[in-house]
Amino acid sequence: MGLFNKLFGKNKDQGNSSQSKSSSKRQNNFITNTSEFGLGEVNLGISGKLRVDGILAFAELEKIAKSRNLPFEFNVMYTTLLEEGALTVPVVCSIGDEKYSLYFIYQEEELLKYKDLVKHIKRTEYPNLIYFSSIPIYDGYEPKPIIEPFQLADLRVDNDVKIAGEYAMWWRSDDDTTFHNSITYEHLNKMYQILNGYESYLTGYVLRQKRIKTEMQIERIILPENHASYILAAPEGKYVVLDLSQEKGIRFLFSVNNTTKEYRERFLKGAIVDFAANMIPLKNKNFPKDERTDPNSFDWFNFMARMVKEKEMKGEALDSIGIMNLNSNLN
Repeated sequence: MGLFNKLFGKNKDQGNSSQSKSSSKRQNNFITNTSEFGLGEVNLGISGKLRVDGILAFAELEKIAKSRNLPFEFNVMYTTLLEEGALTVPVVCSIGDEKYSLYFIYQEEELLKYKDLVKHIKRTEYPNLIYFSSIPIYDGYEPKPIIEPFQLADLRVDNDVKIAGEYAMWWRSDDDTTFHNSITYEHLNKMYQILNGYESYLTGYVLRQKRIKTEMQIERIILPENHASYILAAPEGKYVVLDLSQEKGIRFLFSVNNTTKEYRERFLKGAIVDFAANMIPLKNKNFPKDERTDPNSFDWFNFMARMVKEKEMKGEALDSIGIMNLNSNLN
């Protein structure tokens, strides 16, 4: 349950808060809107520690589910990829077919973020927003952005999961019929441009972010001649394959059957921003570029993209790019 700390930082004993609006409006139980969703009044005492309060909250909701003979599921630190970035809520749960996001408010900062969360929550898989607040939900304040940039550090390697099916860089769909005209192509083209000449450094960055490598300093890591693949636990409970090779570079492969076009595009957009940000210190410190190899991923991508465009311009529809069939764990 330590994942709760990712959103609000270290455990907080809110009773010692120095913020006037919070301390002057303290009560023993959370103010909540559970009754608005037909769940009745959930009386939850305030421990002041998010981990504890989160556990107690979904325990109460689980009791409601059991009393109604409905299945109950929950998850913590659930992230949704939106066009603007990553939206994370502390707890999500489902009672039968109804899905809820739980948000905890201790101080004014969380209240300001809650106001922004209200505007975005309907675009997530858990659109019913339940709050547990230790201060009144007053009006007349400016929201504080809750959406943050998506970063590769938000992903983790899952050494135990087994995945199956087709994973690919791109695949044709009703609203995305050609690769050379797709937003995915634009993102991948930009990514390979960023990686060109600095791929060994950014490979080291990716492996450090995934804790595959423990070195903290900037380090060049040469891509393997043969493919090395890892399964990454990604936002919205999905799995993405990180595939590394000298020929094709750093690639992210998505489930063809379980990934939307929008999710793929948003993931790649976030990866590009992350890579670009990490290029700044490399260029500022005049790190030498990689020696050119044969094969190399920049040439591979441009040759592949050119061949695909020629075929598509002739009316030859391609089903997918970079397909990989999986039936087991990779790590």
